Order: sequence, then C-alpha cells, then structure tokens
Amino acid sequence: MLHILVATDFSDVADKAIDYACGLARDFRASVTVLHSFTIPVTFSDTPMPVMPVDEGKEIAKERMKEVVDNLQNTYPGILINSKIMFGDITDCIEEYAEEAKPWLIILGNSATEDAPLWLGSNVLSALKNLKHTVVAIPPQCVYTKPEKLCFACDFKHIADHLQTENLLHLVTQTGAQLHVLNVDHNNKNFTAEWTLDHTELQEALSKLNPVYHFVEKENVEEGIQEFIEANQMDWLIIVSHQYSFFESLFHKSHTKAIMKMVNIPLLAMRGR
Repeated sequence: MLHILVATDFSDVADKAIDYACGLARDFRASVTVLHSFTIPVTFSDTPMPVMPVDEGKEIAKERMKEVVDNLQNTYPGILINSKIMFGDITDCIEEYAEEAKPWLIILGNSATEDAPLWLGSNVLSALKNLKHTVVAIPPQCVYTKPEKLCFACDFKHIADHLQTENLLHLVTQTGAQLHVLNVDHNNKNFTAEWTLDHTELQEALSKLNPVYHFVEKENVEEGIQEFIEANQMDWLIIVSHQYSFFESLFHKSHTKAIMKMVNIPLLAMRGR
C-alpha cells in the first residue's frame, strides 16, 4: 500500500494540505500519517527556562492531534489514518520519520507569504531543497482534484545528469497521469525539439512514459512556467531539487517568493543525484 506523510502545525494552511493528502489517499488507495512536531519555548532571561515541561507540551499536542484524526476519520471513512508526534524541528522530524517509513509522498502546506508562521514559509522551502524524499508543497487556495496532467520543468541541457529516472517513472506510473516535459529558455531559437531529443539522454530515460515535450521562449523562467501551466491546465509542477543550475535559479533568494506565489498548483520536488 502506498503511504503518504503529511505534516501539520494545526493551522488552516496545514489543514488544507491534510485534506489534499486524504484526497490522494482516497483515489490511490494509500494510507496517511499526520505528523506534528513540537518544541517548548523558553523565557528570555539571564537563565532561560522552558515555559512548560516537555511532557506537558506533548500532552497538549496529543489532544489536538486526536481532534484532527477523529475529524478526518469521519470525513474520509475507509482511509487508514495514523498520527505521529515528535519533539524537535519539523524538517528534522520529517526526515527522521521518512527514513523509517519510506513514504510515497511528503505533503506540506505552504502559505507563500512573508509573515508565514513557524515553518510554513522557510521550512517548506528547506524541505523542498533538502529532504531525500519526494516533497509536495500545497498552496492554501488549492482544492484537490485527481492529477491527470503533470508538468516536469527542467533544463534539458543537463537534466540527464541529475534525474533519478526511477522516481519519476514511479510517480507517473502510480498516478496514471500524462507527463509534459517543459523547457523554458530565453533563447530557444537554436534549441529546437529535434536538436534536443537527438542530443540528450532525456528522451531515452523517459521513453516508457511517452511524455509530451514543450519548448517555450521566455526571458523570465518563472513567468514562462506559470503561463504554460495556466494555458495547458496542468495539475502538478515537478522539479528536481538537485539540478542545481535550474533549481537554484528558481529558488534563489530573489526569485523564491515569486515562484511560490505564482504557482497555484502543487509544487513537487524530487530528489536528484
């Protein structure tokens, strides 16, 4: 059985991500684990002290988690829903649990605002960039629909060196969705489909999936991706986190807020080589 891990801090944004995870679980017969990590704040003084014992903090988290899981079981009958409470940083806790549980997808809510509370801003970006498993960031306005069209955005010139093909093969096979492979470049005049597919390993690596290849000329890569997504009604945007030249260009400090705010569909980061 497929297994989906979704993190929560009990916020509205996280609730939307949980609903999305449960929608996926219903359609793909997966189980869901809802994970919450907690820390204990300390007082600011000459001798910092925790404001409450760790055990008390854990009990509070357990009570809130029980409410969440009870509501989910009423809303999504037939789905196996588990919970996990851990102490520590959310990204570290996700990584620790995922190493053991090997989830199909890790789902996080992303608010994409400067004043996002706790981990919902910077920690989502950290998870997209650093976790070893496939991470999906869900925008708060996103309503679940079964994914049927997946946009894999990449730099065709170097992607074969970084793509772990089996991860993408598994994802597309499990979802049964159509894969669209997108290259956005500011100078595509000499970068034709025929030239690219004859001179890269990408076509061979993805041949089993029968993808559709797209070449878009646009000075601003983020805008090119967004326009393609809207024009072609894509359901997910997929990127490879270790294709550094492409990924880092999208998630450079000056571009991060732009891409997070522009993309209104789930953003999925796959671990690369």
